[in-house]
Amino acid sequence: MPGLILLGGLAALVLAALASLFLSAGGDAWQGNVGYLVAIAGFTVYQALLSTLLSLSFGALVALALARRQFPGRRLLLALFGVAAALPSIVAVFAFAGIYGRAGIANAVLGAIGLPAISLYGLAGILLVHVFFNGAFASRVFLAALEAVPGEHWRLAASLGLPPAAIFRRIDWPVLKRDLPALALLIFIACATSFAIPLTLGGGPGSATFEVAIYQAIHSDADFARAAVLALLQIAAMALLVTLAAPLLVRQPEAASVGRRLERPDGEAGWLRVADALVIGLALLLLLPPLLAVIHAGRSLLAGVDPQVPRALATSLVVALAAALLSLAAALLLSRSRLSLAGQGWPRLARLMAAAPLLTLAAPPLAFAAGLYVIARALGITDFVAMPALILVNAMMALPFVHRLVDPPMALAQERYGRLADNLGLTGWARLRLVEWPLLAPSATAGFALAMALSLGDLGVVALFGSQSLVTLPALLYAKLGSYRVAEADGIAALLAGLVLVLFLLAGRLGGRHAHRG
Repeated sequence: MPGLILLGGLAALVLAALASLFLSAGGDAWQGNVGYLVAIAGFTVYQALLSTLLSLSFGALVALALARRQFPGRRLLLALFGVAAALPSIVAVFAFAGIYGRAGIANAVLGAIGLPAISLYGLAGILLVHVFFNGAFASRVFLAALEAVPGEHWRLAASLGLPPAAIFRRIDWPVLKRDLPALALLIFIACATSFAIPLTLGGGPGSATFEVAIYQAIHSDADFARAAVLALLQIAAMALLVTLAAPLLVRQPEAASVGRRLERPDGEAGWLRVADALVIGLALLLLLPPLLAVIHAGRSLLAGVDPQVPRALATSLVVALAAALLSLAAALLLSRSRLSLAGQGWPRLARLMAAAPLLTLAAPPLAFAAGLYVIARALGITDFVAMPALILVNAMMALPFVHRLVDPPMALAQERYGRLADNLGLTGWARLRLVEWPLLAPSATAGFALAMALSLGDLGVVALFGSQSLVTLPALLYAKLGSYRVAEADGIAALLAGLVLVLFLLAGRLGGRHAHRG
């Protein structure tokens, strides 16, 4: 079947990359590296654990505050959380540097009033930017779960006169706890495999993660043996995490009650009003300055366009469009194959197909790209392979997230109309267009936009394969920051952020329009 062929090809690519890394390591690559490897692994796990704990705590507190309060601008604040979660990481790093860097606004204010300056570089900066991304994401997940609580629960709580502590213990905490394990593992994996943030804010070798160490081994030292050891250890660790995460990521969505939204009975407590106001104020303090810094950076676009920008923009759009199409097609194919296998009495193969996208989490992008780089270097075709490898790795990076968006509506379409479509002999493109797309459209367009946004903001893969003839917007932004050409970096950061925002606005409009057809 096409899905099994795709899965086999995906596994073959990953195994080939791993084999190339293993062979390049040689017999002595494992000697004399224990202390270095322990330091890299220790910092990777430590910063990922702290980032996950802070992001979940921040997300839960903000979600509870927003669930209890209705105020002017609430919808705008939720939109800001969406923009923050989708912002390319290199753009967020640039924005935070403009606010909290050595020459940033915050340190200028502190210096003017005689207080010591703060440092964005090192563990503190990495944690701050990770919470900016993952805290915003966690808050939206937790808020959606809290708002799906049936109204009958709030009526019963009000009739019993439950105090706020009892409401949290009896209603809120079980809802948060239900999503906590899967969300924690996903955020941990995202922080452990983060590249652009620790690369730019790490501040030295003591703050290097596996991804940064692999990049430095190949790009700076041409030490493929060290890169092989690091990549293999990272892949083994991620495979273990994916094995742990797989059972937690499969959960049927619960339907919310239909009808008028009910006010929570715990919103009247005075101390809780003050606490919620402080939490929402803290969220605004974290979100607004970097986003305003990106908007302010857009003034550089009016001053003129760097001659390198159009070419980098064209390259980024080509890579992002191709990667998004490939990722969406693969996700649809895997979902359809899973449903077909389940219907034909092959439950084990169906479960394998459902877990197939997680294979790309077991082989993080930079580790997989490192293996492809070793193969291309051995064959002497590095320049020829660069663009296809960039597209392929970005598509694989987005596949788990796109698949999780399109699989539930695909299953719903099969449940509702699958037997009718089989009786009518609808297959292939006709089945997708007439039967599945009306239900798939919102999720598919959102997945396509997410895949494009991830590709537009990717810095890790192009950092390995990039050259004078292959430059993307994130790579150009990083180069401008590295050479202290901040004025030119301003415009690139604003352009990247604007592209991502336009993508999600278009996805929302197109998805809603197509969802009402047919």
